Amino acid sequence: MPREPMKSKVVLLGDGGVGKTSLVRRFVVDQYSDDYITTVGTKVSKRSLSLGSALSEVEMVMQIWDVLGQKGYSGVQETAIKGAQGVLLVYDGTNDESRRALEEYWIPAVWRLTGRIPMVFVGNKSDLVADRVWSEEYLYFLSQKYTCPGILTSAKTGDHVEPAFKALGEQILRAAGHSVKRIDLVTPPQEPVDRLIRVTDKIMTDFCYHMGGVETGMPIVKRQLVLAGLDVRAPAADAIHDLIERLAVVERDFKLADEIASNRERRLAWLEGAEW
Repeated sequence: MPREPMKSKVVLLGDGGVGKTSLVRRFVVDQYSDDYITTVGTKVSKRSLSLGSALSEVEMVMQIWDVLGQKGYSGVQETAIKGAQGVLLVYDGTNDESRRALEEYWIPAVWRLTGRIPMVFVGNKSDLVADRVWSEEYLYFLSQKYTCPGILTSAKTGDHVEPAFKALGEQILRAAGHSVKRIDLVTPPQEPVDRLIRVTDKIMTDFCYHMGGVETGMPIVKRQLVLAGLDVRAPAADAIHDLIERLAVVERDFKLADEIASNRERRLAWLEGAEW
C-alpha cells in the first residue's frame, strides 16, 4: 500500500528583488519572465516531489510560501514564517546587501519564530555573477557556519533550482519526528521604517486575522491593493485610505455592520497616527 504523501510548509525569505518569485515560478511551472513584479504580502503555491531512496521513496507535497521581502512588513512576514517546516534563504549573488540581510534580519526572524528548522541557502542569479569561484566559496562558508546546504541557482536558466528545493525537502524528511531546537532571541534593533509602510502592514495583517488567516485573507488584500493603486514599496496616505474603504466594502459579504464599522474606524485611526 502506497504511503500517504507528506505535507510540508516551506517559506522563501530574502530581500525584495533577489528572485524568490522567479524561483517559485521556475520550480512549479518551469517558466521565467524578466519582468519584475513585487510580491504583495504572500503567495502560496504547491508542488509534489519524490524524496528518499528508491527502496523507501516518499512523496512530499510542498506548500511554498513566497513572502514579501520589503523591510517594514514584519507583521506579514512573521505571520507567514510561523508554522514553517523549512526555509529557503535567498540572496542575489550580485548584491552584497542581500547577502548580509540573511544573517542580520532573516535568520534571526526564523529562529525567533520557529526555532532551528531545516534551511537551505540559495545564491540566485548565478548567470550574472562575475566571479563564480568566490560565489561558491561564500556559499560554502555559509553552509559550514549554519550546518545546512548552500546552492547557487539561476531562475532564468533553471540551473540548480530543482536541486535547491529537493535539498530542503530531504532535510525536512530527515527532521520529521524530531523536536525543533528552540532559541531564545531578542529581536535585534531595526532601522527606522516609514510610518505608512508600518500602517499598511498592520492593515494587511489585521484584515487577514479577521478573515481567519493569511491563505483566506491575503488574496483579497492583494486584489484591493491593486484597485487602490497602492505601491507597497512607498505607500501613499490617499491610497491607504482607499484600501481601507475597499476592505470595508468587501467585508459586507462576510461580517455584520457593527464589526465592519469597528474595523474601518480602527484602521482609519492607524492611518491618522493612532498607536496599536
